[in-house]
This record gives sequence, structure tokens and C-alpha cells, in this order.
Amino acid sequence: MGNFLQELQRRSVFRVAAAYLVVGWLITQAVATIEGPLHLPPWTDTLVIVLLLCGLPVALILAWAFEVTPEGVKRTVTAENRANDAGASHVLDYAILGVLIVVAGLIGWQQFSGGAPSAGETPVNQVAESESGEGEDGELVSVVTPAGGNAQGAPDTDPRTDPGVSTATELSVAVLPFTAFSADAEDGYFADGLTEEILNSLAGIPELLVTSRTSAFQFRGDNVPSVPEIARSLGVAHILEGSVRRAGDRIRVTAQLIRASDDRHLWSQTYDRTMDDVFAIQEDIAENVAAVLQVVLDDRQRARMTNSGTRNIDAFIAYQQGAELWAQGHENGEDIDLIEQSSVHFERATQLAPDFSEAYLLQSDYYAHRLTDMARLPEGEFDRADFDQLNARRAELVADAVRTADSPARQAMAEANEILFADSWANGRQIVAEAFATDECANDNWLQFLIGLSGDLDGRLAYAQRQVRCDPLNGQSQLLLGDTYLARGDYQDALDHAARLDERGMSYDAEVIRFDALLGLGRFDEAEAMLGEGWDWEQIRLAARRGGPEASAVLDPYKGEDTWFDLMLHALLGEREAANAIAAQLDARPLGVMTLMEVVMACRCGAPFDLSATPNFAARLSEAGFPWPPAGDLGFPLMAD
Repeated sequence: MGNFLQELQRRSVFRVAAAYLVVGWLITQAVATIEGPLHLPPWTDTLVIVLLLCGLPVALILAWAFEVTPEGVKRTVTAENRANDAGASHVLDYAILGVLIVVAGLIGWQQFSGGAPSAGETPVNQVAESESGEGEDGELVSVVTPAGGNAQGAPDTDPRTDPGVSTATELSVAVLPFTAFSADAEDGYFADGLTEEILNSLAGIPELLVTSRTSAFQFRGDNVPSVPEIARSLGVAHILEGSVRRAGDRIRVTAQLIRASDDRHLWSQTYDRTMDDVFAIQEDIAENVAAVLQVVLDDRQRARMTNSGTRNIDAFIAYQQGAELWAQGHENGEDIDLIEQSSVHFERATQLAPDFSEAYLLQSDYYAHRLTDMARLPEGEFDRADFDQLNARRAELVADAVRTADSPARQAMAEANEILFADSWANGRQIVAEAFATDECANDNWLQFLIGLSGDLDGRLAYAQRQVRCDPLNGQSQLLLGDTYLARGDYQDALDHAARLDERGMSYDAEVIRFDALLGLGRFDEAEAMLGEGWDWEQIRLAARRGGPEASAVLDPYKGEDTWFDLMLHALLGEREAANAIAAQLDARPLGVMTLMEVVMACRCGAPFDLSATPNFAARLSEAGFPWPPAGDLGFPLMAD
């Protein structure tokens, strides 16, 4: 045995093994460093380690059989011919031993201090004691928390980015869609579902500003901006990103929390679990993010995080499939076929998870579209029996959404969908008050209509600003804020808001707000310069705002195309009797109150008809305690005559 060990030493096998381990360690460190920035799959480090282990015996065999000489690679010579090289060999052995000692020291220091700071980085962080190393079931854990208090250096944001907020609050985070690393197309929906569940858990913490799905999910794929750029766009101080891989009953989830100001990882963890543990992973990620940001959770908040969303994997996959189709169906106007397809997935989600409030509400949207379309049909084409059947199904779904809502904000949103189609608006003021009182980010079209009629302009402004802060890339939220400025008569604020939207690349929303702000300010030439192809509605309203005989010349050719549109034309021309006659007809029809509500919001002309002509609509306003005329008149002169 002694001779064999001496021969191994003589043939430099030990030396090659030591050098191989040093170089292998350096390679694994390099891979760990670039894996995150290059968005490599989470199994990259494992693959590299396996390849290095496979290469070790090959390197040892080659070291035994061959040696490197000045003349090239040759078979190893006999022991006596190597005697003269002993001195140089010992020097090299000592050098390799020294390198091994340094590497061992670095590994030990990393284990106890969390690793060396990267080049040019100030070591202001420390690893949270007892939370680094190997976690449950062999999970790889690395937790970094700010030393001596909250994370420093929140990204400076342009004060114009989010009204009412000059800088990103430290307690803010955006959860980007986790990347799915598997061939199965369904795994993409699974990854989205897990991301949204984590987002919902974090959103349940009142102290934490969490970007809504609509904005956060716009950053997916390979060509996304850097973390600091994303954070500036969303107005947050932190980004949570990760990846998901499913293989049979096993799942691997990698998550990392990044501070945007210096692109530094504050916490990361890799979970290797079974699918049965997926919801425990979701909760653990949310708990760790809260801990790193130093948010202290009480039992009520922890229970709220645990109970958010659904606990059925197939249900949230079905929900994500429906949400994708639903969003496509609302991208450019209304695609009722796509909306109908989405409702099939939402129905499956609620069958699998009977407490899935969001799925009930989005499923009801298909029936709401069908009903509002039917309500505008000519009398001879209207099928009352079909209408009543659709309305009953919609009412059932919305009632389930109200029953299963897990927060006051979501309950207010569901209740707004409920009463606007009902025969009474008695709870209207209460629903608006609930929406205004919550700090959550929950909003939809029907709730916006109710808020627009409420008359509480201060509450409406605070609500709209909150929606923009938590969902800045959502055009609906940005239009809500612009509409609120217009309703308040804050036309310069509306123009400034439009300029901010232009900077964000949201030009369509900016143009809609800018045009009406110019009408309100009486800057007609600037408004006219904006007119382009397809801007008939804007041309109509510009002519009406200018007033005079030319208004009739522009508006009259458009009459007779659509009943509710005719109502607005007569109103803008100051033809009160004709406007009241059409309003009375609409008021008497099924869902006519809804149509009249849309007329009020679209016209921006105060009271386009008299309440005496619309007893049903008048009763709804009275029940809710909403004022008349509504705010938002841009000053159409013929309306005032």
C-alpha cells in the first residue's frame, strides 16, 4: 500500500486532484455568481457540479498515465528518471497546498459571514444568523438582512411617476412572474398561479405596498429591463423574482428578493419539495420577504396570508388560463368569444375550489357583457326570457363572489357588480365608502362607475392615486386618475398626468385625458390639432364645446345611428326635450339604468337629461344618496342655455 501511495504521489495524482478541486470550486463560484443576472435555469449549478464530479476520475486516470513535459504530453516515465525533478515537484506541491488552505478558508468564511461583497460593493449587510446554510429537506438557503435597520438606498423615482408619492417607499415590492423551466405548456400557468398566490399573500400585509398583477406581469420573458429599471417603472424599492420546475410529483422553486437601489440580493432560497408542499412554499416565501423587510406580522396578518387565494393547484391553473383569455378579450374593445372561452376556465376553477371569489367574479363578466349588449337591441330583437335567464346566472355568480370575498376591498368590488344590475342601489354609498377605506389594490369597471356617481371627489382622488401607485402600468387605473382630475376641474393636473403617461409610453391613455383637459381649459386650437383619423367623437365634442351654429352642422349628421349615442348628441346641442324623450325610453327598458349611467360618464356634460324624465334612474340615485347633476361638466355652452 505504501509503495502504491508513493507511486500516486510520484505520478502527481494527488497534485492533479488538488488542482482539480481548486479549479472546480472556482468554476462553481463563477456559475453561482452569473446564474441570477443571466437568468439561467435553477438547475445550472447542479449540472455543473455533476459534470465536474464526472470529470474528476478522468483527470486522475490521465494524471496516472501521462505527464506534461517540455516536449509535450508523454506517458509517465519510470521512477528513477524522475529523481532530478523532486525539488521542483515539492515546490509545486507546497504552492497547491497553500491554495487549498486559502480556498478552505474562503469556504469557511462564507459559511459564517454570508460571503464576500462583490467588487466595488460596500459590505453593509450581514447574514441573518441561524437562517443560512441547509434548510428543511436539504433546501439551499441564503438569507441576507440589512444591518442595523431597514434596507438603505431606496431608488430615487421621479415625483411625476406616481402622484402623491415622491420616492418609492422602503416597504414596497413587485412580484415578477416566476419563470417556468419545463416543456409542459401547463407549467407556465402553474408558475403564474404560484406567483399570484405569493403576490396575494404579500398584499395581505397592510404595511407593504405590493404591485398588482396587471403591472408586474408585464415583465416576463428574456428581454426585460434591469431590476433597477423595473423598480423605477413600478415605483417600488424591491423586486421578488424566481423560477419553477415541475417533474412528476417533485417541484423545485427558486426565489430571490433584490434591493433595486444597488441590485443586491437580500434573500434567496431554493425549495426542493413534493407538489403537496407547494402552498407551504408560497407561505414561506411571503414570510421570509416580510422578515427581510422587517415587517412584524401578528397572528391576524399571518392567518390572512395563509388563507389568501386558493389551495387547489388545478384550480389556480384553470384560473390563470381563464385570466389570459379574459385579458385578451378586453385588449381592444370587446371580444365576446374570447370572454366566453375564459368563462369556461373560470367555471372549472370554481368547481375545483368553491371559495374562489375572483374566479366567480370574472366568470360573471361574460354574462354582464351579454346583458348590456342585449339591453341595447331594438325592441323587436329583444328576447326577455333569454335576458332573464342570463341575468339569473350572473346574479348567482356575483353572489358567490361576494360570499367568498376574502377582504373588504374585494367584497366592495363584488358588491358593486351585484347592485348595479339589481333593482335597488340602497348600499351604493356604503360600497363606495368600503372601497375608499381600504388600503388594498382592488378595482374594476363597475366599481369605477359607482365611484364616479358618488360625488365624493376627495375620496375618489385618494382612491385613484392609490390604484396608480399599486398598478402603475394598468391603463384603467391611469384613466381613473385622469377622469378624477377632470371631474374635479383640475385640468392642469390632468395635463400633467397625461405628460407622465406619455413618458411611460401609454400614449393612448394620455391622449384621451389631454384632449378633455384642453376642452375644459377652452384651448380649442390645441385640441383641434390633436384630431386624427377615427376621432369622430372628439370632433363632435370639440364642436359642441365651441358652441355656435357650426355645432349643429357637425353633430346632426351623426344622429340616428344609436339610441344612447343620439341622447348624448341632443344633450350636447342643448336639445333638452329630445334628450329627455330618449332618456325616458332607455329608463323604461331592462338595464336602462345602466345605459343611462354610461351616458353620464361618457358625455362629461353634467346632466345630459332631467331626472323627471327617468324615474327608475332617479330612484337608484336617491337610494344610494348620490348627487345630481354629477361632477365633470367640461363647460358645454349649449347645455347651459
